[in-house]
This record gives sequence, C-alpha cells and structure tokens, in this order.
Amino acid sequence: MLRDSFLRRTPVRLALAITLLVVVAYLLAAATTYGLMRSELMRRQDQRINDIFALISANTDQGSPPDLVEAVNAQIEAARDNSGVYQLRGPHGAVLAGNIPPVTLPLGWSDQNPSVFGRSGDVPFRVRVGRIGADELLVGLDYSDVDALRETIQTAMLWSSLFALLAAIGGGGFIAMRVRRRLAVVKRTLDRVADGDLAARLPLSAADDDIDRVSRQVNGTLARLATVVDGMRQVSANIAHDLRTPLNRLRMRVSEALEAVERGEDPRAVLEAALQESDAIGDTFSALLRIAQIEAGARRERFAAVDLSNLLASVVEVYEDVAEDAGMVLVSSGLDRPAWVRGDAELLVQCVANLIENSIRHCPAGTTIRASLERSGQQIIVLVADDGPGIPEEERSFVLQRLYRLQRSRTTPGSGLGLSLVRAVAELHDADLRLDDAAPGLAVRIVFRPSPQS
Repeated sequence: MLRDSFLRRTPVRLALAITLLVVVAYLLAAATTYGLMRSELMRRQDQRINDIFALISANTDQGSPPDLVEAVNAQIEAARDNSGVYQLRGPHGAVLAGNIPPVTLPLGWSDQNPSVFGRSGDVPFRVRVGRIGADELLVGLDYSDVDALRETIQTAMLWSSLFALLAAIGGGGFIAMRVRRRLAVVKRTLDRVADGDLAARLPLSAADDDIDRVSRQVNGTLARLATVVDGMRQVSANIAHDLRTPLNRLRMRVSEALEAVERGEDPRAVLEAALQESDAIGDTFSALLRIAQIEAGARRERFAAVDLSNLLASVVEVYEDVAEDAGMVLVSSGLDRPAWVRGDAELLVQCVANLIENSIRHCPAGTTIRASLERSGQQIIVLVADDGPGIPEEERSFVLQRLYRLQRSRTTPGSGLGLSLVRAVAELHDADLRLDDAAPGLAVRIVFRPSPQS
C-alpha cells in the first residue's frame, strides 16, 4: 500500500522517467558509437588485407612461384603473433607456402572460425582468397582489434551506465523533492482555502517556471473567488436589510386587510397595496436572478451585430415624455451615424434605460439629462450624464454592488440593483464602465470595442 502510494506521486514518477530517459539515451548513444567504430575498424581490416595481398603480388616477378613463396614466408615471419593466416597454393592445388593446415575456401571475402585453420579461441578471421597468375593466395587477419574494442566499450558502457544511473537518480530525486515541496505548499494553501481562508495565496519563486505561472493563475482565481464571496456576503446583508422593510409593510397590509374584513369593510384597496408590495419584492428577486444569469455569460449565444446609435435613439424616444413629466429635459447627440458592436440588444436597451431611469428617479426637477454616443479612436462610448446632485467619489465603487443605495436614496423608490445590472451587462460585453464627475452631476460611460456589421 505504501509502495503504491509512493509510486503514484508525480515527483517520484518524474524522477523515474528522467532516470530511464537518461540511461536509455546513453545506451543508445554508446551502441551507435560502438557500431560506427566497429564498422570503421572492419573497413581498415579489409584495407590491411588488401595491402598485404598487393604487397605480396608486387614482390614477384610476373607471378614467379619462388618469388611468391618467398614473399609469403616473409609475411609469415613478420607476423609472429599468429594474428594472420597465409596459404599459397599452386595451379594443381599443392600448398607451396603457409602457416595453416591445407584448406580450400571459395574465392573472395569471408569470415571464418579459427578452428578452420587449426587455431584455438573464439576470435574469427577475416579472409580474402584471390589469384595471382595461376596460383591461389589466401590472406587472413583475426578480429582481435575489434574484439578488444568490444570488450573496452562494454566495460566503459557498464561503468558509465552505472554512473549515469546514479547521476540520473540523484538529479531526478533532487528535482522531484523540489517539486514535491512546492506541491506540498500548494496543497497546504488550497487546504486553507477549503477551510475558509480566502486570503491565502500560493507563493511565487524567482524561477518564473510552469508552477509559478499556474500559481499566478490560481492566485487570480482565488482573488476573484474572494471577491465573489464578499459580494455574496454583502448581497445577503443588503437583502436582509433592504427587504425587511417591504416585507414588514406587506405584513402590515395583510393585517390591515384582515382587520377590514373583521370590521365588515371592503379590503380591496389594502389588498391592492399589498399586491404592489409583493410585486416590488418579486421584481427585486427577478433582477437579482437576471444579474446572476448575465454574470454567468448565459446570454452570449444571443450576441449579434447591434447599432448603438439606433438603439440609443429608440430608448431616448421612449423616455423623453417620462423625463418631461418629471420636469426634466432629455437630450441626445452623436446619433447621426451607425456604431456597430456585437452584443445582446435586449440587455443593452435595459442597460441604457436603467441609466436614464436612475437620473430621472434621483435628480430634482429642472435637471438636464444627456444621452449620447462618443468615439475615441477605435472605441465607441455610450454616455448618460446629468447635472443633478451626482454621487460622491468615495461612494462610486459601492453603488455598483447589488442592493447598495446611497443614504439619501433610501426614501425614493428602487432596489439598488440598477447600476449592478449595468455593470453586469458591461462586463458581459467586455466593455469598461466608468462613473465620473460631470461637474455638477454624474457621467456614466460605457466604453465598447467596435465590431464590423454582420
């Protein structure tokens, strides 16, 4: 069980794989080197035999048998280590000279066992049989040099393989231990996150290797997770705070309706008010679900080419009368030419409508609201601005959170979800949402990347 657990560890498998790779690569290299050297030695062996054959032929006078015998005997005398075999046969097969028992071999090249020549041992001979005039000459040399090379290389390969194996095991083990320590840190950090410590982060080294890059991505994911969890906590707190009042009002309306029934009065008016309270609560939860769906990217499959100029003009046309009834002026500009982006037209309409509704709801009579398109280089900017009271700079990041409302807005209708939905729509479209000071008032900019008309 322990062995199975040990071998299943990634660092251990990595070390074993590195060791196997190094040893196999070394053995292949050594075998290739041995093959090349052996081929070269065999080529030189053939060349030596050819040189001896040519030397014997050159020392004769037109193939004179006495001269050939003298030349062969001279070679035999020079090769006292028995590494060479020689035999000169006359035209009728009689042996004229040689240092081996009479043998008959075919003309040409061949490899022969030493027993063929009455020699002991297991080192074969390389032999050439050829004619010089009417005579037949056999010249052979043993493979002792090649055999010595083989033994040398085998010994070197044995010791070198052992050294390479130890080095690979040591190096692989060192690397594996480093990886294991770093993975252990990753495990401990993720265990802390699982226990609820969302501030835990993976350490980064100076190597900037694959583990560091993955750790950086994990840290980014943990940061986003912490933000989401904090947002959920904030939403839960805001839901408990903001929906308690309308729920209490709803309960009071129902109680009033029951009392009216007991008094024999018509409860219709009270029930209608209760129904409105219920609808408002339902609208709040519907908006929360809608924002969650948008943030999950569930609407991306509905993306198509959208002309922001035409879209903004349609929304302005709808809200002009609403603004006028509230004693305000809604004007537009920059809608004279198309501005194409890829997006969800329905969500973009609701996004712009929310911005205009926020200005109408939270600004006093006499406010001017501007809805316009701006172009800056390749960017297309939707601007909704007013000259109302605006939002303090320190509050601007908070008003984008779900159910967050400025203190002065608590007495006005609304759920605090309008700008949250605007932010969700902007993020879905990879657009930047900016809240700026209009001096006076608030300027909300949504910066889109342009898209060709499809």
